[in-house]
Amino acid sequence: MYIENIKIGNFGKLSNREFDLTCGVNILEGRNESGKSTLCEFIKFVFYGLSNKSLGGEMSERKRHISWKTNGVSGSIVLNCGEKCYRIERSMIAHGAGYKDEITVVDLEKGSVSEGIKNPGEYFFGVPEEVFTKTVYIRQNEGAYFNGGDIGQAVENIFYSADESINTDKALKKLDDARVMIRHKKNTGRGMLDSLERERDELTERLIAARQVNESIMQNESSLGFAVSAVEKNKKDCEKMEAQMRKTELHYLLSKFAEKKKIEKQIAEFERGEKQVVEAMTFDGFFPTREYGEELEKAQREVEFLVKELDSASDVSDCGEAAGYSKEQAEYIEEQGGKLGISELLDYLKKQKKRFLFVGLGLIALGVILACVAIIYSNAFGNMGRFLYMGGTVLALSAVVSFVLSHRAKNKIYNLFDFFEAEDEESLMEAVSKTEAAESYDRSRAELLKYRELQKNEVQKKLSVSISSACTLLEKWGIVPENLTADAVIGCMNDAVSDINEISNNIDIYRKEIEKNEAVLSVVAQQLQGYDEKVLKEEYDSIEFDFDPDAQTELKKRFDFVSKAKESLLEKVSTLEKTLVELKSKSDDVSNIESRLQGVNERIKELEFKHEAYVLAYEKLQKAGANLRNKLAPGLSLASGKLMAGLTDGKYAQIGVSDNLEMTYTFEDEGSVYTKTIDSVSSGTQDIAYISLRLALAEMFGSSGEKLPVVFDESFSRLDNIRLKNMLIIADRYAENSQVLIMTSHNREAEIISDIPNFKNVNLLSL
Repeated sequence: MYIENIKIGNFGKLSNREFDLTCGVNILEGRNESGKSTLCEFIKFVFYGLSNKSLGGEMSERKRHISWKTNGVSGSIVLNCGEKCYRIERSMIAHGAGYKDEITVVDLEKGSVSEGIKNPGEYFFGVPEEVFTKTVYIRQNEGAYFNGGDIGQAVENIFYSADESINTDKALKKLDDARVMIRHKKNTGRGMLDSLERERDELTERLIAARQVNESIMQNESSLGFAVSAVEKNKKDCEKMEAQMRKTELHYLLSKFAEKKKIEKQIAEFERGEKQVVEAMTFDGFFPTREYGEELEKAQREVEFLVKELDSASDVSDCGEAAGYSKEQAEYIEEQGGKLGISELLDYLKKQKKRFLFVGLGLIALGVILACVAIIYSNAFGNMGRFLYMGGTVLALSAVVSFVLSHRAKNKIYNLFDFFEAEDEESLMEAVSKTEAAESYDRSRAELLKYRELQKNEVQKKLSVSISSACTLLEKWGIVPENLTADAVIGCMNDAVSDINEISNNIDIYRKEIEKNEAVLSVVAQQLQGYDEKVLKEEYDSIEFDFDPDAQTELKKRFDFVSKAKESLLEKVSTLEKTLVELKSKSDDVSNIESRLQGVNERIKELEFKHEAYVLAYEKLQKAGANLRNKLAPGLSLASGKLMAGLTDGKYAQIGVSDNLEMTYTFEDEGSVYTKTIDSVSSGTQDIAYISLRLALAEMFGSSGEKLPVVFDESFSRLDNIRLKNMLIIADRYAENSQVLIMTSHNREAEIISDIPNFKNVNLLSL
């Protein structure tokens, strides 16, 4: 048995993929996350479906593989069963709050649909999903290991009855439950036989008590006749007084009808008053409601606010007075570049004054020197002395010019101090600073006054719009102010709001009275529901009894007394009747009791026979199950040991498998023999051990028919090349007339197979 073709419509990360497989070993190579495990899960999905359970904190198979784009999974597998081929089509799509699982199995030889196949895995493989995943389906995320105790019972059932659903333990449990149901093995008295025996004893006691019950019945029947006569007399008295009480009740109901009419009249008067107020205060179809009054109040507040805003914008007292300063000084300061320019000008004049003074003094000294030289050496120089006199004269004139320029610079400094009315340089700078500060203050004040004017104009515009809106609102009720001033409009709105509040209060008074009376009317109407006044009046007049309000208390007392007497008599009659019923129920016919006793005795004999049969069947089935387990474990040990020896080159040949599929191995060390559990070896050797056990189980399942295909998903990653080679040789042997699928992320398996001589059949695919 092997898979010929796989077509995937949508499944997890795979979509629109197709794979052609062959009998023998098929190796599918692909990178990590390329979809190898998804392909393995797809194979299990086609045969066994997708579980919606979450185990160990992982998401369920449905959530993991159903695409959020298509909201479903689909695909098909062609399975070669030797003589026949089948195409198994399966899909799971969203349907309502869940998913709809659809399965179609087509017989390719006949071209027809095979009906009645609900679980393709169990139908074709002969094993349930749990056995399939713990034997021939070796997934990447769990390695080769599996808990044998989980499927040990299922394996036993398959080999015992060829049907996993027939459970020997369950059968033994049912036999034991049936035996206990008849008679509990610990004699607790809860079995059917115990119940029947108790019933037999009870019937015997009832037969003895029957005669005593018959005598009591006669006595109670006599007492009952006397009590019934007394009840009849009391009944007539009650009927007479009930008629009197009925007239009292009718009087109360008729008074309620009168009250109802009075309330309805009051409601009508209040509604009429409300209507008159509305009509009187309505102008041109408009009635001023409380909401209209709130609109007027809002408009009034807005106008008042804007008036205050206008007054605030018109008040410039907080802008201060204009500063007093010399415009000429300010213009001069601005021309000189401000305080810094004045300071630089003063420094320049002071330096010019000193410079010309020093130059003049130097020229005078030089002129004096030349004059002295000319006098002293006038005879020696001859004409040359005349030139010296002339030079001295020029120097003297130049000195005079320098002194004049120095004096002018000094006069400019004095003029600058006089212009700013300063006595020294410090007071000059202080005067310049005050002038600049005063000019800046006036400039800021002018800007503020300009802003206040703009603000005033803006508020004036808003006030005009608000007054216009308020007038429009007042005109709805026919109110027109004498003029459009704010005070006039505010006054009109204030008067209108006051009038509207008074109108609304009056309307509220009417409405409260109406609602209060309607509430009372509702209670009265509820009390009178189902009553007709005319019918009540006719019934009231038909009772021949004069209604007397003063006699109601005495009438009520008498009626209560008669009613209690009636209740006492009726209770006595009821007690006698119940006693008779109980006595008659106990007074069974002797022949009837004897007939029931005979039936009970026959049932006891029948159950005793069944109990003995159940005990015998339980012992036989328990013995047969023990014999099967004793035979199954040695066969698995031998088959697993052979495979293990081949995979480990004979190192581990003595493998033990218990009846719950737990594995051990035996070895010698210095002449002693030891046995240990398989989890004491390396992880790679554990993988080989559990793979051997899986293949041994698969061989045993296939012994009665076709061998099952085996799927390895990255199961050999912990095997070295030698053990992997042995594993591939064994896989090749197993895959004869069957199939082994190997999913791998590298080409190690393909390379090793190429070195194995006489390898029968290998199909290399790329994922």
